[in-house]
Amino acid sequence: MKLMPGDGKARAFTAGMIDDKLYLLDTEQGTVMPVFDFSTIAKGGWPQLMRVTEDGKRLFISMNTAGKVVMFDTTNPRRPRVLKVLDLGANSGPHYIALTRDEKRLVISDYFLNEDNAGKVHAEGDHLIHVARVTNRNLELDLRFQLDFNTAFATGPARPHGMAFK
Repeated sequence: MKLMPGDGKARAFTAGMIDDKLYLLDTEQGTVMPVFDFSTIAKGGWPQLMRVTEDGKRLFISMNTAGKVVMFDTTNPRRPRVLKVLDLGANSGPHYIALTRDEKRLVISDYFLNEDNAGKVHAEGDHLIHVARVTNRNLELDLRFQLDFNTAFATGPARPHGMAFK
């Protein structure tokens, strides 16, 4: 869930990973309403983690099994508008996302969880860290940035889940 910065009504967004919905929560009224259907982008795409700009006008959501990141215009929270669907390609699985402090880049880790032989979740992704340039109306992959956790370490492949940076 992400609270909308500066929203006088103390509203928030949350994503329904299983039902493909984006919900608007009114924390003052104690209500929730669906405001977007992710199945229009990719049915069963697992919308998950979110980031919102400091002005509350842009919302980014990773869609793990769809291999996509969605950028919304949230100036009208009851009707968020898709500005861009960034497709990270076959075998991708974007999960954790973070905006840089200047909000000019969105950093995306491409792995969620693989329980290997012990479990049922196998959302492996491609083990890449992607960087996308953010503008007011667009989200574009920066191909100059290449970090592949399959080859980055001498000890072998790694699974990038979260991240921290300055």
